[in-house]
Amino acid sequence: MGNLKDWLRLSRPEFHTVGVFPLIMGVILGYAHTGHMAPLPAIGLALIATILIMLATYWSGEVFDYEVDTISAKLEKNKFSGGTLVLQKGGVSRQAAWIASMIAFALAVVIGFVLVMTYEYGWELFVVGAIGGIMGFFYTVPPFQWAYRGVGEVFIGIAYGWLPVAVGYYLATKHFNWDIILLTGTPVAISIFQVILINEFPDYPADIQVNKRNLVVRLGRKKASMVYGIMALLFIASVTIPALNGHRAFYLALPFTLLAVANGFEVITGKWKDRNKLEQLCARTLVVNLGTTIALSIGLWLWKI
Repeated sequence: MGNLKDWLRLSRPEFHTVGVFPLIMGVILGYAHTGHMAPLPAIGLALIATILIMLATYWSGEVFDYEVDTISAKLEKNKFSGGTLVLQKGGVSRQAAWIASMIAFALAVVIGFVLVMTYEYGWELFVVGAIGGIMGFFYTVPPFQWAYRGVGEVFIGIAYGWLPVAVGYYLATKHFNWDIILLTGTPVAISIFQVILINEFPDYPADIQVNKRNLVVRLGRKKASMVYGIMALLFIASVTIPALNGHRAFYLALPFTLLAVANGFEVITGKWKDRNKLEQLCARTLVVNLGTTIALSIGLWLWKI
């Protein structure tokens, strides 16, 4: 079964922030927009469900990406790609990781039912949460394997961008205001899409060998770098336009548009060809995502939407 240290590494807790922070931002958004705060136990259950879905996604990803991660470790893997290699080193068995993944997903579903039944939320909350869970869990799991079909990046953008914001908003208000949710969640969705995209660059040689047809494999790294640049421009627009229209919550996120410009320029100009620079770009793209989410959350708390 493996020891606690191996399971902790396999769980990648440092990357749970990409799901937890948008959910918290959604709760703050609901409070800022309506003055209603979600019950703390409901927030806690939603956070646990979110973490369980991410655990299910990460653990199953290690199982079904076993071959490509093994190859990537011998080629261009960096700290942000290629899995943890815990399974390859025998720290945890593939069977144990897969069983744990299914249990985590099932527990998340149970928590979804508890939220609906205990706090009198509508079933639309369960549906939105389930959509996000399915997009995450089946990222590498058959029969869908979104990551192998060129749609995984988009689904992660939705599942780790708009949907957790929507769930958080609903926890506070018991309804969805999609105009506000989409406005506030768009920078998060775009930037997490960029995180997934740039993290596929170091795995490219291995992904080709196993026919993992993600977006970078389908386009090639040169064309994919242009997509990254276009998304950087869209990210900048998603922050600056609301700020110019008087949404003060976006003011604090403006500094991250400068980092997005720098990242986009370096990716488009081929700096990703240097392995050390590529690892830095992976890290900096994650900083844009997390930094923007935190900045918007603070801005919403201070000034509302």
